[in-house]
Amino acid sequence: MEQLRKILLEKTGISLNNYLLVQAFTRSSYARSYGGGSNENFEFIGDTIIGYYVTKKLFERYGTINTAGDGWWYYAFRAQENVLSALKSRIVSNHTLAGIIDSWDVCQYLIVGKQDINNEVDKQVKIKADLFEAIIGACAVQLNWDSERMAKIVGKVLPVEEYIRTYEKENFRLPEFTAANAVNTLKELSEHERCSPPVYESNGPDALGYDKNGKPIWACSCDVISEGIRKCVFAHSKKEGKKYAAYLVLCDMFELPNEYGPSKRLNVWGFNGKELTPSPSSEYLKDF
Repeated sequence: MEQLRKILLEKTGISLNNYLLVQAFTRSSYARSYGGGSNENFEFIGDTIIGYYVTKKLFERYGTINTAGDGWWYYAFRAQENVLSALKSRIVSNHTLAGIIDSWDVCQYLIVGKQDINNEVDKQVKIKADLFEAIIGACAVQLNWDSERMAKIVGKVLPVEEYIRTYEKENFRLPEFTAANAVNTLKELSEHERCSPPVYESNGPDALGYDKNGKPIWACSCDVISEGIRKCVFAHSKKEGKKYAAYLVLCDMFELPNEYGPSKRLNVWGFNGKELTPSPSSEYLKDF
């Protein structure tokens, strides 16, 4: 149990109490034969928490506020419901959760009855997935349902954003709509009269200065008048700023998910070399 506790502490950041640790790994086949509680209740709790957290992450990424005109606004999703359902199903699938348990190598600690031993349940995908949910459920009980801490735990053990981006690249992202090709794609669209020619403007370190690490600050905007879309990106180079401003315009034009940050209809962004961060320029520049 001490070795198991160390493993779970490393993976989740929580050192489970003895009785919670034992129950999280006790199968009903053992409890029916020898008494005590099984991990079934913890499975239910963990399944609910994981589902909520993944759903929240999906709608943080795809939820947006749209205008219907005349001062009316409404909440919408930048993806169809069937897409979100398919994506959620993949993230919380038995194979995904079982894979995490395999990487932790903790099935050897399961407490099982004779029937489970005969059925070699420690090799079954569903049993491993149930164990992952039970561990999350046990953490929730120990933390007295502290939602903030549970969100951190689930975020640590289940890389939801990584799964989302992999799914998007596999299913939605055509080569011409990547950041690398965004400037050329907009140019070609305008040449085919799909939109007005993009208008680019930029300001560099002469006007904006340098960040706290001495890197130059560039602000580059892309304006497609026919679509009513204008994006501005702060970056460390003019090339990066222009490229990602064009990329964000394409995301809005074609209702594409933003693979470098949240899918929000915002006009001002910052690019730190890896991610697009939505924030007003005055606030962003303080910590750029």
